[in-house]
Amino acid sequence: MRNFHFTGNNQITLLQNGAEYFPELAAAIDRAHSEIHLETYIFEYDAIGRKIAEALMRAARRGVSVYLLLDGFGSQDLPREEIQRMLQNGIKVLIFRPEFLFSKPRRHRLRRMHRKLAVIDAQTAFIGGINIIDDQHNPENLTPRFDYAVAIQGPLLVQIHQAAKH
Repeated sequence: MRNFHFTGNNQITLLQNGAEYFPELAAAIDRAHSEIHLETYIFEYDAIGRKIAEALMRAARRGVSVYLLLDGFGSQDLPREEIQRMLQNGIKVLIFRPEFLFSKPRRHRLRRMHRKLAVIDAQTAFIGGINIIDDQHNPENLTPRFDYAVAIQGPLLVQIHQAAKH
């Protein structure tokens, strides 16, 4: 376990649901100058997923180093063509434990990457429980998820940035 410590003088903004989170995330991606680390359990190919993917590709085309870590189970529905398009546009995509054999129940399959983390230029971070998925407009007409993320700026970014790079 890593030894984290309290740091003061941080600005932390609570973001409620995707309606507040996604515009902030997309704007931060569009402002990025050097690097973006985005980690998510679910990256759905819906209106929100396409919006975030396009922002990431724009950033990569302007020379920003973009690293995208996806969970192999949670993001298994992201079309391979879309992942290939991200790769062709300069995004470095890594899939944690890709799922190939769904019919074989094995205990190790339960080990997933469940983080929802974005670090932009080591200056702004977003941490919380919100995946890259449009909860408001889903084909199953499900009740939207109720979740939060926080936007963080300040000295705490040193620790968060280190966690994202490893």
